[in-house]
Amino acid sequence: MSKILIVGQFFASMENGKVFFPGGTERYIFGLAKQLQNDGYEVMILTVITNKDEAGISILDGLKIYRFKISDKRYGYCADFLSFINTLKFIRRFNPNIVHAISTRYRFAAGAITAAKIMKVKTVYTRTNLPNRKDRKQMWVLIDDFIFTKIIKQSDIIISLSKEMKDILEQEIHRKSIDLIPSFIMRSYFRKIEKDDKRILFVGRLDKLKGIEFLIESLSYVKNEIPEVKLSIAGNGDFLPHLKKLVFMYGLGDKITFEGHLGEDAIADMYSKSEIFVFPSLMEGMPMVLLEAMSSGLPVIAFDIGPCVEALDGGKYGVLVKKGDIKDLSQKIIEILKNKEKRAYYSKMAMERSKEYTQETVVRKIENVYSCLVKSL
Repeated sequence: MSKILIVGQFFASMENGKVFFPGGTERYIFGLAKQLQNDGYEVMILTVITNKDEAGISILDGLKIYRFKISDKRYGYCADFLSFINTLKFIRRFNPNIVHAISTRYRFAAGAITAAKIMKVKTVYTRTNLPNRKDRKQMWVLIDDFIFTKIIKQSDIIISLSKEMKDILEQEIHRKSIDLIPSFIMRSYFRKIEKDDKRILFVGRLDKLKGIEFLIESLSYVKNEIPEVKLSIAGNGDFLPHLKKLVFMYGLGDKITFEGHLGEDAIADMYSKSEIFVFPSLMEGMPMVLLEAMSSGLPVIAFDIGPCVEALDGGKYGVLVKKGDIKDLSQKIIEILKNKEKRAYYSKMAMERSKEYTQETVVRKIENVYSCLVKSL
C-alpha cells in the first residue's frame, strides 16, 4: 500500500460539528485525500495554522492531519522554511512513497519539494491559482523567477488544473512534462426542490478577481427587462463593503442579497432553487463552484476565461460571454431567464458535463501519476 504525504498550504476545519471549506484549495485537498483513503492509500496531511491552540496532530473526518503554527505577522517566507522543516520531519516519521505539494503560489510548496528531494522521495506539485504578476511587487516576481520556479522545476510531475494554467507554467518553469488533470467536485449537488422564480446565483470568494462588480452592474440592466429578478451572492471576503456600496449606488438593495458563507447543505439548496448560475470571474485556476453548480443542474453563464471555456467546452455546455462585457452579460442573463426551453436545455447539458469531473474519476487520474512514479523507483 502506497503512502502519500500531502503538504497543503490550506486545509479544511471543523465548525459546529461539520467540515468547513473556506475556499477551493481546501476543497481540492480534502477531496483528494478522502478519495485516496477510500481507494486504499495511507494518507497524511501536513498543513499550516495561525492559531497555536489548533497546532499538532488531529483527525478530521477520518483524515490524519498535522498542523504547524505560523503567526500571521511572520507568515511570508517563514511558511517556506517551516514547510521545509516539517516535511523533513514527517518524511522520516511517515516514510511516504510520494510527497504531493499543493499551494496557491510557488511559495510554501518550494519548501516541501526541497525537503522531499533531499530525502530522495518522489514529488508531485499542484498549483491551484493562476500565476498573476500584474498586482505583485517586482521583488516577489524576481524571487519567483530566480528561486521558486527553479525549485518547483525539480518536481517529478507537475499537475495543471487547466490548459491556460499549463501554458503559463510551461512559460514560467520552462518544463514540458506537465500533466493536465482538471479539478473535481466531491459530490453531486442536485436536489429536486421548487425553484425561486428569476433568482440568479453567484458563489465564490468576494474579491476583485471574481468579477462580481460586473454582475452587479449588469443587474441594473436586467431589472429593466425583468423587474422581479433577484441575485444571491454567497461567500465572504474583503471586497464585501465595496460591493455593498455598488448595490446602493445602482439602487439594487431590494434585488441583491449577500448570503455570507454557506454550509454544504445550505449551498446545495441554494444551487437547486436558483434559476441560473452566473460566474463572471476574471481569473481562475480551478472553478470548482462552476462544476458544483453544473452538477446541480443549473444553467451556467460565465466569462470566457480559459478554465471556463474548457469546462463548458467552448459554449456547448453553458453560455460564454466575453470577459468584462457587461451589456452582453446582461443580455445573456435576460435571454436565459425569459426562455424556459433554453434553461431546460442548458440544465441537462450542465449535468451531463459535470459527470466528467467527479471526484472518483479525476482522482483516479492522479493515482495513475502516483503509480507511474512508484514504479520508476
